[in-house]
Amino acid sequence: MSSVERSTPQTSGQGVPQPGALGLSYFRFFTQALNIAGTILILLMVMAVNFDVAGRNFFNQPIAGVNEFIGLSIVAVVFLQMANTLHEDRHVSNDIFIRLIGKTHPRLSAAIYASFCIVGAALLAIIVIFVWPIVVENYQGRYYAGTAGIIEIPIWPFMAVIVVGSVTTFVQFLLDAWRLIRRAAGPATA
Repeated sequence: MSSVERSTPQTSGQGVPQPGALGLSYFRFFTQALNIAGTILILLMVMAVNFDVAGRNFFNQPIAGVNEFIGLSIVAVVFLQMANTLHEDRHVSNDIFIRLIGKTHPRLSAAIYASFCIVGAALLAIIVIFVWPIVVENYQGRYYAGTAGIIEIPIWPFMAVIVVGSVTTFVQFLLDAWRLIRRAAGPATA
């Protein structure tokens, strides 16, 4: 799975998008938007930490809630950027043996990668199943991180980000699995 294969536009010989390609481009745009939101959240975390350090050192006054904000945001960043990282094939992987198999048996290699994608999709489905009730509970119970009366950061938006990121990555895993299954079922010279 290389990023070159993924970035090839899905068009016919005349440059007309194939059926379904437009929907996939919207999905790709959505994963990129989540990735950008994650990057913005990283920048906000950097600014919050720097302002907190400056407040502690120069004014002997830390900014309340920075620790809680950072703790909640780190997890949110991971789930915001996960689908696009998978789509762009930029995740960390140790697949030297599967790539060696792919040189002589490309269909077998594609089948192994497809099984990985199916397992990944199943794991993300489990995350959604278990986290969604927590999102609802946090929303209805108005749970927050921080100190009452000083700083109260609602937890449910960060938990909702986990659900959105998991669903998006689940869909990306299924798209990858479908592409790889088609490759595994195709001609041996693929």
